[in-house]
Amino acid sequence: MRPNRFTGCAGGAPPDGRTPDFAVYDGTACVNSGVLTSEDGQTYTVVFPVTGNFKLVCLVHPNMTATIHVLALPTALPHDQVFYDKEADLERAALLSDVMASAHIHSGQNEVTVGVGDIMGNGGGTQTASVMRFMDATKVIHVGETVEWTTAEGVTNHTITFGAEPNPLNQIPPSANVSLDPDGARHAYISSISDAVHSGFITQSPQDRTGLAQAPLSATRFRVTFTQPGVYQYRCVLHDELGMVGEIIVLP
Repeated sequence: MRPNRFTGCAGGAPPDGRTPDFAVYDGTACVNSGVLTSEDGQTYTVVFPVTGNFKLVCLVHPNMTATIHVLALPTALPHDQVFYDKEADLERAALLSDVMASAHIHSGQNEVTVGVGDIMGNGGGTQTASVMRFMDATKVIHVGETVEWTTAEGVTNHTITFGAEPNPLNQIPPSANVSLDPDGARHAYISSISDAVHSGFITQSPQDRTGLAQAPLSATRFRVTFTQPGVYQYRCVLHDELGMVGEIIVLP
């Protein structure tokens, strides 16, 4: 499971950090799980003392939402737990089927697809799924050629990083040796396997909303021109531990 941060909030900004496990939520103040990962076996429990319909969001993944319906104790549930488990299985299968179909779209000769993401909506909110991989991650090219990475990810950010990883607090912007092409793609030149090049976050712009300023264009493409032969390893610094890595083999 990717890191997630679940929050219920009514008015105002959520508090910094994690509120205690078994926090009580009545719709008047925020509760926040903090970052949860399956690797740590973490869970988070919220107690609802009042009836109502409450929105649940993940602050890490903006399109990951849900609705909690709290009924009075004497009220019979519309269905039993077996029904809800089956519904969840069907929704999960449909979401994974869509995203895996997208993952089999192959790029051009010198092109790499950076992750694939899918968003599905239903009566409870929105769900997301991502394939944390570079599609066609290994490319064989010649000196002087350029490789282009393009995101197909509608859910989360990715990076294309060669060499030393930037400081975790400074991973959003590109490294200083990255320039901007006239068509808006970021571009760098690499001449040694020891060169450090970082694309910064590669992602789509957020959805524009009525009454708010239009979001600026974001970087969805990254190009690297290789001027010397060698084997160049790259990774996404956000998801390399999930296997999001690749290499460019540059021949003379």
